[in-house]
Amino acid sequence: MISILLPTYNGERYIYQSIQSVINQTFKDFELLVGINGESDSTEKIISQFKDSRIKVFNLSKEPLGVSKTLNSLLDKSSYNYIAIQDDDDLWVNKKLETQLPLLKEFDVVGSQIVYVDELGKTPTMHGYGPKLKIDNNEIQSLTKKGQNQIANSSSIIKKSKIIDNGGWDSEYPGYEDMDMWLKLMYNNCKFTNVDEILVCHRVYQQSRFNAREWDMGNLLSKYK
Repeated sequence: MISILLPTYNGERYIYQSIQSVINQTFKDFELLVGINGESDSTEKIISQFKDSRIKVFNLSKEPLGVSKTLNSLLDKSSYNYIAIQDDDDLWVNKKLETQLPLLKEFDVVGSQIVYVDELGKTPTMHGYGPKLKIDNNEIQSLTKKGQNQIANSSSIIKKSKIIDNGGWDSEYPGYEDMDMWLKLMYNNCKFTNVDEILVCHRVYQQSRFNAREWDMGNLLSKYK
């Protein structure tokens, strides 16, 4: 069984679609933990439309935590041995979890290929576009350690024990806490792979976290030298 962690901050625009893509999974044995962080919109009201006992909502707005601390809080509340991450504006293909799960027998982190979509959920070209992420563990690690992230956060499933053993997410690196997590796991002998299928639609638009931050990858990489 899988615990899915979904941190959200004023996510009313896309949160319904994001959760619906989780509910639509062909693999049904999961819990979805939603951490509402610093809400000033109708996110919680929108989530309440789902009448599904697998969805557990935690309002953390009294003390805004940021993504890393929200993820750590949800991790503490999670019940199962595998952790999946979902963003509040991304979409999962229906067979995502079912496709990835068998690989967790061999790997500690399993991602997938992704496609970028716009505000309307459409790909910019007929065939879409996105990064071509590596499949092989050695290639994933080599490129990631050079600053080329090869695991899309909202595609990932991670063994919970590995997250706990390595101290969870570090709030010192807001915006690329996922990259920090991958590096920690890589330098502690964890194995990575990506499914060679597009299983996630990653939304890119003007107000998204993807576009809204200046990235200082050099500062992060120096932590592991």
